[in-house]
Amino acid sequence: MVDGCDAIVDAMDNFPTRYILNKAAIEKKIPFFHGAVQGLEGRAMTIIPGKSACFRCMYHGTPPEEKAPVLGATPAIIGSIQATEVIKYIVGMGDLLIDRLLIFDGMSMEFKEFKIKKNPLCDHCGTSGQ
Repeated sequence: MVDGCDAIVDAMDNFPTRYILNKAAIEKKIPFFHGAVQGLEGRAMTIIPGKSACFRCMYHGTPPEEKAPVLGATPAIIGSIQATEVIKYIVGMGDLLIDRLLIFDGMSMEFKEFKIKKNPLCDHCGTSGQ
């Protein structure tokens, strides 16, 4: 599915597919640019296999309940952030969202950032998953 790809940009709408892409990115050592939107909230994170926490490290166990509505410009904002991350990765400049989850809250027009730690027991990227 991802053979020959230089990057994977996540624009999926469900956790099972994201887990598949995450695992494929780790196995093929392809950067994975995660993005998600729901309502007026969006999230973005860059995953570099072997160097950073992965999507599964962030969402271990049962994933949160998914809700379908997506409102307004939220996908454009998160998509722009993902595109910026891909460009920075390709040209080798700037600080990527590695081990950092950026959350956009459109209701308050605030961005928040959370540190994500690599889980050594992660079944995708940890020592037990590789």
